[in-house]
Amino acid sequence: MRAFVALLILSLVACGKHTKQAPVVAALEKLANAPSKVVLYSLNPENHHDNDPYTDTVFHGYDILGKAEITDRSEQRALLQALAHGASENDDHAMACFNPRHALHIEQGGRSIDFTICFECLQVETRGFDQGGFLTNASPEPTFDESLRSHHLPVAPKRGLTNR
Repeated sequence: MRAFVALLILSLVACGKHTKQAPVVAALEKLANAPSKVVLYSLNPENHHDNDPYTDTVFHGYDILGKAEITDRSEQRALLQALAHGASENDDHAMACFNPRHALHIEQGGRSIDFTICFECLQVETRGFDQGGFLTNASPEPTFDESLRSHHLPVAPKRGLTNR
């Protein structure tokens, strides 16, 4: 009986890790499946400007290296579904660096949603997203990098990281 109770508790804890962000995942998947304007940004995390507004050269405090409007619906879906998958797979692991190299700006249904993404520390800061900031894993990064490259945008280099 003790073994059964221990197994039940372990399975509930394991399930809780992946269901904790279920509302975030559902909201991202909903965004992925609805027509919207999507802009992908390449950011320079080394040039952070405290309290700088969103401008043509700064996205929520970070220098913009390049941006592209993503008009292809399948590419829009791929980016948002990759982010949803990353959120669903995060096991509450994050670090504190916040060096965002990627961002998305979405306009849908008369509202704006911004995601500023750091795949190093696995955190996503949000504005206009009802679920607030969330954690991801690094699995969406190749999808984002591929999209940046396909639009001839630079990808900011990672500094001081090994084995990546």
